[in-house]
Amino acid sequence: MPVSPSTDNYYVGKGKLSFKAVGELTYRDLGNVSSLETTPNLTTLEHFSSREGVKKKDKEVVTEKKMTVTMVMDEWTADNLAMALLGDVETDSAGNKVIDIFSRNSFEGELKYEGTNEIGAQMDICLFRVVFKPGKSLNPISDEWGNIEIEGEALSNEDGKFGTWTVREGAASA
Repeated sequence: MPVSPSTDNYYVGKGKLSFKAVGELTYRDLGNVSSLETTPNLTTLEHFSSREGVKKKDKEVVTEKKMTVTMVMDEWTADNLAMALLGDVETDSAGNKVIDIFSRNSFEGELKYEGTNEIGAQMDICLFRVVFKPGKSLNPISDEWGNIEIEGEALSNEDGKFGTWTVREGAASA
């Protein structure tokens, strides 16, 4: 049953973001993620007819569906840096975490956001297949909080599905 617009459905974007790489069994917490942005994009092929003397669009088909995912983290763990630098993490003889930069071409896995909104609607997002590749700068020297920004592309799985976005309206006030 549809729920009418209500102040009980306001949303404050708080929650936990986790990533599970292909081949891993569990999700790992990405720490404090100050921003998560998803940008859907459709590519279409348009056809125009001029049979009636005026060019008129008579058909449009979707040829590609994709979504760009951008996340900003500020916890400089070896695993988070490895995602930004496309590297693998190893431990040296002194116990230090060492990242082999560009040892990979991409990071692929599932991204999961679990909303912890305190006032209204609760949201959970699960993107089934996200591929992270280089594309954003990484600046470790700054007078401000250092951020790790990673951009990736959500791809559909074998069933053509990208993921799920679940909204439980007014969950906090129920």
